[in-house]
Amino acid sequence: MNLKLQLRQKNNFLRKAYELAFEYSPSGPLSVSINPREFGKSLGLTEQETERIMIELIGDGHATSSLGLGMLLITNSGLNYLRQIEDEPEEANEEFAPENNDSQKEITKNIFMKQSEKLDLILKELYKYKNDGKYYSIKWICQTLSIPLDSNLELNKLAHRLKDDGYVKTIFQNNDCSAELTSYGIDYCEEDSYSYSGHSIITNNYRISVVNSPNTNFINQSNNISINQNYSAANQAVEKIREIIATDESIEKATLEDIIECLNEIEESLKVSKKPKFAIKSLIDIAGGISSISSWITVLGQFAGFIPMN
Repeated sequence: MNLKLQLRQKNNFLRKAYELAFEYSPSGPLSVSINPREFGKSLGLTEQETERIMIELIGDGHATSSLGLGMLLITNSGLNYLRQIEDEPEEANEEFAPENNDSQKEITKNIFMKQSEKLDLILKELYKYKNDGKYYSIKWICQTLSIPLDSNLELNKLAHRLKDDGYVKTIFQNNDCSAELTSYGIDYCEEDSYSYSGHSIITNNYRISVVNSPNTNFINQSNNISINQNYSAANQAVEKIREIIATDESIEKATLEDIIECLNEIEESLKVSKKPKFAIKSLIDIAGGISSISSWITVLGQFAGFIPMN
């Protein structure tokens, strides 16, 4: 066991993490979160070495972590410690630096992005399709734009933030959420942003670099998707929704009545092999946020063509 080597690894890890955080947010580097495991790989560390360093930094009070060890935040104590050791010779850390600096830059672009930037990029993509009446998978958007997500929990938090702020209507599914911009969300995109207050999301030139983005046009993808026109599946979805809402006491009476009215209209159209798009769209708007029936509403939304089939 080489204690001096371990100390140098830890100091280098903390220093490089702070440099990365400062690069992306000079005004608030201590509010920047970093994926420590991917960051450790960029420094040539094994997963075991990264975990040891993280545990030591947290124990020293130099960093905090959430999602297990899935997210790193440097503390004031960590910054003060870096200031104390800033006179250490740079060559003490050279053996831990990546062989290719350009490679490191590419990795760090992928492993870090502030929440505000993620929210802006999601809204900016949804804005492209603001008037097509369709819902788009947030997971799909993040994958296409190479927006890093630590877990499905983070995806859920991002979706809830946009919904709670009134910028999107949502349909929550297992491990995903489909969203459509509201009128308020369109105004927000045109006038403001999470990252740069008072500046339009549409005209912002973001400092972050999206790596390996295929710049996929979602609308072209959705046009090439074969929409499931299985009327029996749509009928089954209607029946399942009826069964669930009959016992779901969390649904308010007025909402329940609106849902039943939509279901009746959908059912009548299905009997004569017609696609009740307006009724299904109304049902999505009314009940898309009710978790107990969201999966069946998704079936109807895909049937009508409002929700792309992944």
